[in-house]
Formats: sequence, C-alpha cells, structure tokens
Amino acid sequence: MGLYKSVEKRINWAANVEFDTSTGFYRYKRLGKYIYIRHPRHFLKEKDLLWLCEKIFFHHYRPTNEDVVVDLGAGYGEEAVYLSSFSPQVRYIGVEPQPVIYECLANTIRKLGSGFAASPYVVTNRDSVKFSSWFSYAPAGEIPQGYIEVPTIKWEKFLQHYNIDQIDLFKMNIEGAEKEIMQQINDFSIIKRFVISCHDFRANNNEGVWYRTKDAVVSKLKENGYSIKTFKYGVSWADDWIFAEK
Repeated sequence: MGLYKSVEKRINWAANVEFDTSTGFYRYKRLGKYIYIRHPRHFLKEKDLLWLCEKIFFHHYRPTNEDVVVDLGAGYGEEAVYLSSFSPQVRYIGVEPQPVIYECLANTIRKLGSGFAASPYVVTNRDSVKFSSWFSYAPAGEIPQGYIEVPTIKWEKFLQHYNIDQIDLFKMNIEGAEKEIMQQINDFSIIKRFVISCHDFRANNNEGVWYRTKDAVVSKLKENGYSIKTFKYGVSWADDWIFAEK
C-alpha cells in the first residue's frame, strides 16, 4: 500500500508540475500563472491555495486597488499569485531570505506586474544571520550551525529601501521570529492590519519554547490599539494565526 501511494504521488506530480530549463526550477500553474518551486513535492493544489487565502490569509481583509502588502515569509509566492489575480493593482513586497526559495519567489513574481517585488532580506537588528539549506523550507531559519549567510536589514531601513510609508496588510509567517519583528517596530501607526502566524503549535510539539509567541504578539498588538480576531478551524497550525486591525 505504501509503494502504491508513493507511485500515485509521483503520477500526481507529473500531471501538475513541469521542469523549466531556463531557470532550473520546477513550476506549475495556479490561477493561470506560474509558481516556481524547488521540488515537485512542494506544489500546492488549487483548492488548498484557495482555502489558505480565503479562510486565513485574506479571510478578514483582502487587499484591493493600490493597497500596500508586506509579506514576511513569502515562500514561493502562492499568495502573490492569488492577489495578482484578484487585485492586480496591489503593491506587494514579498520577503523571503532563504536563498533557493527566494530565487523561486523572484521568478514567480517577475511575471505578475511592476507592483510586485521580491526581497531577499532577513529583517533584523542583527548584523549577521546564517541559515542551513533544508529540503523542506518549513523548519528553516537561523540556527547556530547555519552556513548560508543571508543579507540583513533593519526595519526602518527596510521601509526606506522600498519607499513604504503605509502598510495596508502586514502578513507574517516566519517560523517563530514574529515576536522579534514586533519588537523592532517603532511606529505602528503606519500599519493598518496584521495577519500573523504564531507558532505555539510547534512549541506544543516539543520543538522548542522559542516558538511560543502568541501571547507576546497579541499583547503587543493590543498595547498599540489593535483589535484581535482569531481562527477556529480545529487545526493547530491554522488556529495559531491571528488577525489584527486598528
């Protein structure tokens, strides 16, 4: 049975994913546009993409017109493709510091229009950050034995670099670093809304207490005048997302 399922999965990949010789990456189409990925197993079914975007990422607020969206942890750019399909005039800055994933993101975004940009930085006050290369990018992040040094930028410099004076939606999925980002923000008045993945579910799985960020993030948001909405789907990772709005 296990072998059958493995073969079935490979057939499913073959039906959905193609190798792009010009970039050396795999790619597949969603909503009529290409998403570039490191490996065929990383493709996302369209129904799953729509569920994530409509039930979590943009459930409480879907950017429109010329809204500014900053997406920390943009991954391969699935959400960018979704936004470009429904709101092509949105200004979107997708931030992805993991080098291979960033290169895929940049290839995804370059065909979405001039308002969409890929950014390779870790937003931090530290001068140096190192990652390791992981087959699955979900657990990756700064670790002591990291060997890939990635570019860093302070929050205020990030805003200046991309000429940002207002953020209509700040999306964040950065594997437990969300608390650090919140501590860097000096002026919350320019940010209208947040949608943030906290990672308490990983702490609950004994992956490390540093993943327990939800209480600290919610407290910081309330302190700065945001009202909080949560998600109740009965799925640990999904229910650790929070939405905040002034």
